[in-house]
Amino acid sequence: MAKKKAGGDGELNLDSLMDAVTNVVGVLMIVFVVMALNTAQVVQKILSELPPVTPEELAKVVEEAKKLPPPPADPKKVEEDQKQAEADMKKAVEELKSIDTAELQAKMKFMDLESFTKQIEERKKEREANKVETDKLLAEVERLKALLDETPVFTPPPSIYIRLPNPRPFPEKPNETRILVAKQGVLSFSQTKFMQPILDGMEKVRSQLEFKNAEYGPFAKLLETILVTPANAQKAWPEIAPLVDRVQLEYVAQAYKALVIGGFTPTKAMLIDIADVAAATRQLMPVVAEAIVAASKGDVAPWVKLDPSRDPTKPVIKATVGGGKISFTWGSFTKDVKVNAKDITGYVHDLAKVKGIENASKARTIYDAARIQAMLKRAASSPLLSGAYAFDPKIVPALPYVRLELTPKSGGGETIEAMKQPNSPYIRLMRDIKEDPNGVAIFQVMPDAFEAYLEARKLADEVGVAATWEFLAKLDLAVNISGYEIQRLVPTPPRPGAGVPGAVNIAPPKRAID
Repeated sequence: MAKKKAGGDGELNLDSLMDAVTNVVGVLMIVFVVMALNTAQVVQKILSELPPVTPEELAKVVEEAKKLPPPPADPKKVEEDQKQAEADMKKAVEELKSIDTAELQAKMKFMDLESFTKQIEERKKEREANKVETDKLLAEVERLKALLDETPVFTPPPSIYIRLPNPRPFPEKPNETRILVAKQGVLSFSQTKFMQPILDGMEKVRSQLEFKNAEYGPFAKLLETILVTPANAQKAWPEIAPLVDRVQLEYVAQAYKALVIGGFTPTKAMLIDIADVAAATRQLMPVVAEAIVAASKGDVAPWVKLDPSRDPTKPVIKATVGGGKISFTWGSFTKDVKVNAKDITGYVHDLAKVKGIENASKARTIYDAARIQAMLKRAASSPLLSGAYAFDPKIVPALPYVRLELTPKSGGGETIEAMKQPNSPYIRLMRDIKEDPNGVAIFQVMPDAFEAYLEARKLADEVGVAATWEFLAKLDLAVNISGYEIQRLVPTPPRPGAGVPGAVNIAPPKRAID
């Protein structure tokens, strides 16, 4: 058979394929023939060597043969199939020779192996880059899994006691018990119970706490501030010092200054007279001194304003000016004096002898701060007085009282768990406050102890205690010995708006039980 052109660049030679197929077919035919001959010989041998059988045995064999499946193929049929297979093979070979491979070769012509190689390399690089990123992501996933395994299971916090406020008026004369609330627990402080033993001890030695000899040193800064120079302060000290136990020296120095500016020569006796008039009129000494200076110049309006009467229709003080004289009236005491410093000073001296005015300033006692401080320092060392608190007496220059600075001793309070016990000291304290009609519990809460306060307040509410609360910057207390007035060592700063016409004073908010 002639060879067919494949399409220009090459040919497809099928002679070798035909030779191989022919050889295979030939070999198969030889194998089939040999197998057929061998089978015939074997059958003949078997039949010759078979022993004679009886009719019964033959019938039995026939029955068994009928039960056997039919043979797979008839030898004649096999031979016919073999011939048919050879014919089909020849036909297939002829068809293979006539196949047109032009289209396949045309496609192969357009296949660029170098381009495919480059694409494969690029794909490899992309795969390697993606593998690096994938490895990073897998590592991050493993890290997050590890962190998740180490993360503790969230447990919601316990419920918090919440109460609605119930504002009520504060008692007029409250008996306050402070409850200091820290993060670890509470510490109670009843000012009445704490102060009573101290005040009882001071009462027994009250006379020993009074001034014996006033010294200039502690008051030098105060007097020099008011009287401008140290020389003025030291000159005024002998006249001012006798009033140290009855009037704040700040006001005595201011009265002294007002008299000097008004042309008077202040003396100890004159300052004492002014102190008595000031006490009787419930005025400050500098106000009385300025009224005296104004009267010496013929202006009696400031003097009339000193009137202590609460009924404008029934004044106690009257004054009229005429003919170079002033007619003064104080109740039933009337006196006419000339308008000059000497006669006005005489009138004030005579007025200070009137009943109700004489020695009025002595009704007030100002105590020696140094003596009080020394006595309290001795008392601070006694465990019977200090109890759960250590205290240190301090003289604060701007205060007219000695201040006790209290610090809780370690182990003096109760923990939250301890005070929850049915008969704990905290519960007993709440019951005592409840029984007192004026009893009030004031919770003073540290900034980090609000949860502890809620627990303590819950127990107080269960008992039914009247209470309120406020923040406490530090776990310290300060108590003034208010029954024993002492001298201030710095001038009192003026109140905002004082002396300003039309100024409005806003009162501090009233305390209330919540």
